[in-house]
Parts: sequence; C-alpha cells; structure tokens
Amino acid sequence: MIFRKKYIQFFCSIVLLAACAADKNAPINIKGYDYAQMKQVELEHPLKEISGIAYWADSNSFVAVNDEKGIMYLLDPQNFRITNKFDFEDAGDYEEIQVYEKTIYILRSDGKIYKLNFDGTLEILSYTGPKAEYESFYVDVVSNTVVLIPKHSKTGAKEKQTVTYTINASDGTYANKKEHVLSWSDLKSTALLHPSAVAIHPVSKDIYLLASIEKRLIVLNSDWKLLAEYELDRTYFLQPEGITFDPTGNLYITNEGGGGSPTLIQIPILSN
Repeated sequence: MIFRKKYIQFFCSIVLLAACAADKNAPINIKGYDYAQMKQVELEHPLKEISGIAYWADSNSFVAVNDEKGIMYLLDPQNFRITNKFDFEDAGDYEEIQVYEKTIYILRSDGKIYKLNFDGTLEILSYTGPKAEYESFYVDVVSNTVVLIPKHSKTGAKEKQTVTYTINASDGTYANKKEHVLSWSDLKSTALLHPSAVAIHPVSKDIYLLASIEKRLIVLNSDWKLLAEYELDRTYFLQPEGITFDPTGNLYITNEGGGGSPTLIQIPILSN
C-alpha cells in the first residue's frame, strides 16, 4: 500500500520550469529534421549516467533512467530539469526505458523487464532467452511483445549481425526464435554495430536505432529493412545512450557524462 501511494504521488507530480540553451550550428543532417535549430541542454548531475529516456504523453514530460541506480526520473519537457524521482529497485545496470499506454517499461542489461503500471503496481518479467548484454528494446503493441536488441552477444559477433529476441509483454514468456536480423554487411558506414538505444517514430513508425560505440544512427522500417544511416558528430554525441521522440516527431538524444556533464540534444522535425 505504501509502494502504491508513493508511486501514484510520483505520477501526479509535474512542475513547470524555465527554458533550455541552444546551439544552432550543429553539423548533423538527419532527413526530415531541422539541424540548424538543434538545441543542446546540459543535464543535472544525477543524470550523469543517463542510459535511457522516453516521452510520457499522459504527463507531457520525459522519464529517464540512470544505468547504475534503480531510480526513474521525471523531467520537465521545456528545460529537462528533474522534477521528481522514484526508486523502483536496488542498484543495478538499467539501460533503457519505454512508455506504452499506461505502463512504463525499464530494461536491465540481463534482459529483465520492470513494468511500472499506472495503478501503482510493479511487475517484473524475468528473461529466459539467449544470454547477452541488452541495452535497447521496444514494445510491439500489435503482437503484445517486447523486442529485445543485444548490444554484445557471442552469436551476433560470430555471425556479424544484430538479431532481436521477443518475450510476451504480459507474462515474459520467451518466444524462442530470432524475430529480426540486420546483417552488418548491409551497413555502408560501419563494419560493426553495438545498439545502445532505440525509439519508434510516432508518425512513420520507422525504427531509429542508436549505436554509441560506432556513433551511428540507423533507420529501419518495421520489417527491419535498412532505410538510412547517419554518422553522429562526436562533438555533440560523445556517448549517446538514449533516444526518444515526442508525439509530433521531434527527436531527442541523450549523452552520458563520462568525464564531463550529461547532455540532451533536441532536433526539431521539419515543418511542412
């Protein structure tokens, strides 16, 4: 009961703050996006190890996780300052966060999924699929599955490909099959790929796959057909570990702090 009360209070807390800083000279050009209006925001110290970010439409805010602590942060949608936080688990390696309907999903690097429901309940989906280091996933609402994307796996390294594995979004049952395959030989800009985050475009439904090590942004359709590849400038994307969109399609990428401060890059979608 205490857990539920605290969780509901967290969901009800939204605070409006001031505006964010801008850098309009960023050398990046993603199709459909206005790179000239790109903004860079320095995030607060608790987000130094920010490993995932997602837009939460019900609260018109962003939620984020730190890959060393079992804490979810609520961020103001204008200046990205922390407005609240919620402890959902002990310290661990938490790598990705996604929001679908009334549920927030958080991924631990071993494939375990934490489901934070709007009614204040917490569910845990234990993963029994292939062992790997997982840093990204998305929810397929049509099939009611969670699609897990390995960052490091022995199979992927041997076969030179990125494969996905699925579990049932309700009970965590492993589907026991490779869902999608992206061969690294199809990539023109890099010979390796270590996915660190993923987001689904709210309009096109294309998959935007972020790779921190390679400094790449890979765009795929829903069948995992390669559509585009972009190299990310290390000046602005030193350690990109999180990616999300707001409902209109504006793009947000977060960088862990490393030896400096964590940042968020906001790139607005081009208006028609």
